Amino acid sequence: MLKESPTTAQTTVLRVVADAIWSGKDCQVSHRPKHKADCQSNLGKDSWQPSWIRENRTPAFFGDGGPPIQVFGHLNYLWGNIPAFDVLNIKCNEGQEYAKDLDLCFAASGDLRNTMCSVNGLPGTYKGVCNVVLNDKNFNVAARNIIMLLVATRLPPADAAEVIVPLWYSARLTQAMLKIVEQYVKDPVAELVAKLQGKPEDVLLSKKWTYGASEVVVRLYKQQWTTLLQILESKHDVTKTEAERLKVVLAPSRVDYRDRELYGISGFRRICSTKFRESGVLAPFGSCLDQFQWSNPLLFNEKTSTWLQKDSASPLEGWSMQSIQAPSNLQFTAKNDLNGLLYFHVRTVIETFCDRIQDPSFKTHFILYCSFSGFDRIEVSNIADEFYLGLHRTLQTFASLIKPPGINHHAVLVTLFLNACEIADRMMGNQMAGAEQKEMMDQIMKYIHFDKKDFMKAQMNPASPEMFRFMSANDLVRDYDKIFEFYKSNMVNFSGAADSAGLKMREQNTIIDPWPMRLKKKAGEPGAEEEFKRLMESSYSGAERYVEWVRKK
Repeated sequence: MLKESPTTAQTTVLRVVADAIWSGKDCQVSHRPKHKADCQSNLGKDSWQPSWIRENRTPAFFGDGGPPIQVFGHLNYLWGNIPAFDVLNIKCNEGQEYAKDLDLCFAASGDLRNTMCSVNGLPGTYKGVCNVVLNDKNFNVAARNIIMLLVATRLPPADAAEVIVPLWYSARLTQAMLKIVEQYVKDPVAELVAKLQGKPEDVLLSKKWTYGASEVVVRLYKQQWTTLLQILESKHDVTKTEAERLKVVLAPSRVDYRDRELYGISGFRRICSTKFRESGVLAPFGSCLDQFQWSNPLLFNEKTSTWLQKDSASPLEGWSMQSIQAPSNLQFTAKNDLNGLLYFHVRTVIETFCDRIQDPSFKTHFILYCSFSGFDRIEVSNIADEFYLGLHRTLQTFASLIKPPGINHHAVLVTLFLNACEIADRMMGNQMAGAEQKEMMDQIMKYIHFDKKDFMKAQMNPASPEMFRFMSANDLVRDYDKIFEFYKSNMVNFSGAADSAGLKMREQNTIIDPWPMRLKKKAGEPGAEEEFKRLMESSYSGAERYVEWVRKK
């Protein structure tokens, strides 16, 4: 919960009151009925059932082929859909004593979470120059990154973090936050756009902002600079933007989709998830949000005021649950307040990042939409999936940009495959041997405490929530190694793609676990039940696969 304090160093300082959940006694008293109703909601009870069960009807998403995946809203990934990671992992690669300059490329960057984690992961003794290139074909993503980086370099770290968290994740802001964005971002951009008057739309202009040891370099076409200014100058009617947001995230036609998601998570998390959908503001549970009365221009279309994301978008998807529930975050809020825990975790990540890039002994250059060559790390998200560039084009595009082994033998291209196993499984005919099916069934029964009688009952009603729970568990215990091997050998030819690009696939990843969302522990092992529950409550399937590529010698 945010309280505004007096102006300090030409900026309104915003602080979270960590030891209190309210802005004052009056706020506490006025919000007590709502807070009590939230805490006593049926969503928090173990007996809660989806609406299609309560109403004894077939769920809207159910069809002959099982529950389909349908996108509702706008397909923008402004919050990410896979946990953040450090693309350097320098301790396991170059080593803690590494002193040379580092060049990083986030070619399909999405938001800033991987950038921040990578900079934060550098040793405190590192004094080289860190060049970070950020590109994304979605200009909404690029605009958000430009705005947040400029705020991060200008305000004191604690204050910058308090502004960037809601800019990133909240549908509404306080007036003080908007004034900060206006002063440090909109006004400089407006000044630049004014100089472009009369020039052709396809003219390219680079602008460099230098603050201490940090530089932010942006190279955009005139039309893009104009769009950036339009985003910053948007004067949305908050009544309209809230109506547009709720039309997506709480659409009546999507109640069964929401209930399917809610059934798979614990009662406390159901309350937190619903609370965030309703309020649109990421904050500790019970926070007083009276000051959040202005629309966040970074989450709504600058012309139509429509919500820019799909209805299932969740800030939780971009961070690992282990990091969110770390003991360091529990000092600020209750262990079941996932929104609060995420808020404090992201705030800490941002503050650490801002503190680092403002350190005069550590030089960082953030380069957006600019050409560069020779990288120690290139991270491309899942553009190597068949639905995007595909593997062959991805490797051909980036191979020459990886530093050769003679300069840095740890230089690497990191690709993510989100859809490969699903595609390969279909191609293989979803076939499993009887012994494999039995082993999977036995594992699932141990994890979710189903006996065979419960399973037989669920099979009688394919639309039962228990059956969907079983299907989710089935994904987590599958052997995806065999499926992915079929994909890379029989469908895409990884070896041929690598050879033609002058690359080779690493046999052992050194940056990130190849299967980061895989169920690691067997039923009965210490911590297995907790791990299983954590993954069951996530949106991940366990089929997410990272592959690392290096240049041949």
